Amino acid sequence: MDHPILQGLLRQPVLLVLLGAFCLLMALMIPAYFYAYRPKPNSTEWISRLDRPGFRPLTASALSPADIVWTLIAMASAAFLWVVYYIIWMGLMKADNPTAMIRQLLKISVPVAITALSVYLILRLMGGKPLPAILASVIGAVSLFSQSKAMAMFSLSLLFLYLWVCAPYDAPLFFNALWLGFCAAAYGVALLYHFPLIWAAPFYFGTYVTVQVLRWKHGNPDTRGKKLAGSVVLLFLLLLLGVVAVWLVYCVRRQKGNPIDLLRSFSFYKRLIPALLSRLSTLMRRPSYWHTLVFSDSFCFIAGAIAMVPLLHGLFKLRDTRCLFLLLLLPFLFLAWLFSACYALIPVLSLIIGWCWCSYAQRGRPLYAVGFAVTHILFLFAELYIH
Repeated sequence: MDHPILQGLLRQPVLLVLLGAFCLLMALMIPAYFYAYRPKPNSTEWISRLDRPGFRPLTASALSPADIVWTLIAMASAAFLWVVYYIIWMGLMKADNPTAMIRQLLKISVPVAITALSVYLILRLMGGKPLPAILASVIGAVSLFSQSKAMAMFSLSLLFLYLWVCAPYDAPLFFNALWLGFCAAAYGVALLYHFPLIWAAPFYFGTYVTVQVLRWKHGNPDTRGKKLAGSVVLLFLLLLLGVVAVWLVYCVRRQKGNPIDLLRSFSFYKRLIPALLSRLSTLMRRPSYWHTLVFSDSFCFIAGAIAMVPLLHGLFKLRDTRCLFLLLLLPFLFLAWLFSACYALIPVLSLIIGWCWCSYAQRGRPLYAVGFAVTHILFLFAELYIH
């Protein structure tokens, strides 16, 4: 009985009542989704649903200048609520040095704000409305209790990857390759902060291969060969330079050596492969997330699991490729969560929750999203009050 959640439930059974109430209220997201999905009265919308649609290429919706304001609001709201939550959770007023603790919280709130920015922009690029995108970004950021820097860079990498995937089949190589370069760079920094994110590497590789196959199949026959060859060469060089750069930063941080001297040393390159294999061998020997899971984590996990029902409806009934993009992330991140105590599920679950809430707004029911978001935040803070 050394599990943190079990210990909390044994000490305070009222937490079980709180969790049950949260499950019941958030479960209403499912009937609310199907109610909002119904054809509008006195319309012929139902006719368009008779034919089963096919999967379409991912596209990025256009952003407006107002999104600059909405993005700043999402970042500020997420950082503010996160700081308030942690002030209450850590008992700041009883701390020996409140000023130093506030300074530390503000410092950590920066990656939390970056995570909110990424979640908001991904949902907007997926066609979501600003309000539910803001709410989902705040929920995801406030639920981020660990590895905040790594999750911020991981979220940014997903944003850049989505932008690269959404490029038209015949889009110019070099401009759109920048998104892929930014994606690789952000993912590399995320690995530097938290190596177990390497579990997500098969998703990135599979996405790259799938997109290249589609671009070869549907692209211009006169240019697709050159573009594919150029893309593969650029990616190989990018990965090679990225691995060396990450290894260099890691060695400088561990050994406090001179970067120039390290790059000139043969042993620097000789130790790279053994060190990588050694790190990979430890992935399944790390403490499971089950041993570090705390009660407050359960709210985001429950809401995300419930939002999976609308996501699966969007995938199998509506054939929405956006749902497939989010769903394919889950198996790899679940393994990272299960074996390496990695928090990477949190940003993706907030995206799944946000997709459900954006569906409400697209069907003219934005207040549903507001209600569920307020419920989520209230229960999160209520758990602190009970403790």
